[in-house]
Amino acid sequence: MADEITQIVDQIEQSLERLSDIMMDPDSLALQEIHEDFERLESAFNLKSGIDASFAYVCDRDNAGQLVGANYPIEYLTQRLGLSRRAGFDRIERGKALFQPINIPEPEVLPDDEEDKAREEEERKRREDEERKAQARARQQAKERAASEEKQRIINQALRDLSEHSQPGRSEIYAQAMEAAKTRGPEDLRKFVENLVRQANRQARDTSGKRDPFAAFKRRSIQIGEPDSQGLSKIVIMAPAGEAALLKSHLDAGYAPGSNMPDGSKEDKRTRSQRGFDQLMKILRSFSNEKSKNNKGVGSVVLSVTMDDLANADENTQFPTNTGIDIDCFDALRLGFTGTDFVVQVDSFTGIPLSMGETRLADVYLRMAILAAQAVCAWFGCTKPFSELEIHHIRAYIQGGLTDIDNLLALCREHHRCNNDNRDGAGNKGYIDRDPETGEVAVFPANGGAPQPNTTHQYEQSAGQKLKRRGQKKYSKTGPPRQPDPPLFPVPNLSEHSSA
Repeated sequence: MADEITQIVDQIEQSLERLSDIMMDPDSLALQEIHEDFERLESAFNLKSGIDASFAYVCDRDNAGQLVGANYPIEYLTQRLGLSRRAGFDRIERGKALFQPINIPEPEVLPDDEEDKAREEEERKRREDEERKAQARARQQAKERAASEEKQRIINQALRDLSEHSQPGRSEIYAQAMEAAKTRGPEDLRKFVENLVRQANRQARDTSGKRDPFAAFKRRSIQIGEPDSQGLSKIVIMAPAGEAALLKSHLDAGYAPGSNMPDGSKEDKRTRSQRGFDQLMKILRSFSNEKSKNNKGVGSVVLSVTMDDLANADENTQFPTNTGIDIDCFDALRLGFTGTDFVVQVDSFTGIPLSMGETRLADVYLRMAILAAQAVCAWFGCTKPFSELEIHHIRAYIQGGLTDIDNLLALCREHHRCNNDNRDGAGNKGYIDRDPETGEVAVFPANGGAPQPNTTHQYEQSAGQKLKRRGQKKYSKTGPPRQPDPPLFPVPNLSEHSSA
């Protein structure tokens, strides 16, 4: 089977290369002569969406993350196939929908009566049988080119709102959606599937025939989108009725004209929605101020900037933060940044923090120094923001590694667990260290391959990386050895501040 797949992929690759060569000279082509062939080609590509889902299921089932020294298959899909995490997770979800064995669990609480138990077990098996048949229909639709990649993504997105006890179940709705994809356009299909989900959720019952009282609470969520061209991020909250009532009760207090007015403002020209937003910010600032007191001065949002950034800043300058969301000077002023709380000195050649000093009475955690040096996860290709990271000892603490600036960096939870502290290649896992030739933080693969530094845009925008690039331009590689910058502040004992 594997040999046959190799031959087929070879043929497809050669054919696509030849087709690409032909299409690079469109002046020699006439639409009337080729349009039917390209319509067939587009239809044939619908087969690939099912193939992709199957391969993603195999990756998930067989833990493809091990191929790249990681714990999860999404790492393989992003590194080897070049997918975004969103696209990778979408393929895995579609793979599960089409190929994962159906198994409807027994109810958590079984009735005492034996006849009721038998009746519930019969109902559970009936639903399992229906779901298996529906899954087989969906697989057949995938083979028949029913849905393009885009349509399958739409179906998958709508199914995320489905209750775990919906009637009918996920496989049945998926099969109906795949059938409808043959004749419905993308937007029409979206509305069709959303309506199926809505109706199924209304009929949601567990195997005992009762409604799940926690169905809404299980679907609670909050999503913060990437900033658009104006710097606005869309925030979507799915809140159960009780929590929605609590949130509304706190927001209602700020809807009155004149509430939360900026200092010096006399006339309230804000819309009701703007007043509600300002009330929410008041609530968050109150929480942040309390958190700052408890943390001895360390706030919630932290900027990573260089002195040059500040000196040359204008209204369009963007500053990285520990959350992964860049802000401008107006955002910083509204959030209350004054620039007088603390200083982290970063070496202008290596980008490594050297010392920290207090310009007021703020107690600064070691995390601030590491944020200045990297801003996002140090693992190659990762862009998780600093607020989601964990402190990591380059040389393991249990092996005598010190809790100081030179031996610390920050990794996201996922990549922290990909690091092999023993550095013995076990599990095909590499380790992160500083490259002895460049001083750059990099991942050293288990197979002995070249070190892999993080070259993402977000990582390179950190203050430490900016200073390193500027500093290295000043010194020739053939010149005399460059001495480190002298520390501005006495090096404090930072181990007491570390939570690593």
